[in-house]
Amino acid sequence: MSEKELKLTDLDYAIGDHHLQMLKAALPYMEIPQQRAMSMFVKWNELMRTMEFFEENNDGMMSICSLDADRVSATDMLEAVKPYANQREQEIIDVLSRLLTSRKNRSSGRSQSPLTPEQLMSFLPPEQQNRLETIQLMLQALAQ
Repeated sequence: MSEKELKLTDLDYAIGDHHLQMLKAALPYMEIPQQRAMSMFVKWNELMRTMEFFEENNDGMMSICSLDADRVSATDMLEAVKPYANQREQEIIDVLSRLLTSRKNRSSGRSQSPLTPEQLMSFLPPEQQNRLETIQLMLQALAQ
């Protein structure tokens, strides 16, 4: 993910200030010593605003748990993190999400039989599936 593609989080919106964004936008036009000082000022200001935010909202305002207890899961957290990940990390998140969903389905009694190799293969992204199939073909050719 390039710097221009970075997305703001709920915390960024909660503590954000358009004046700080203006200062950040002006940084490239300053001399190096001024950039350093202004960057420290902006980050210090963001830290102070973050501390104030949590002091004022000690009831867990940002917690998903307070919104809907049934919805809270590791899969939900992975989906929330996914937009900030690069392509490779997103593929890993997809695999983890599928594994967690399968595990949840199995523990709830929806599936009693062990996972088949095909089911395990379905957890992999298509590119990884192709690589694994190529390796299998190579091993079969070597075995003959």
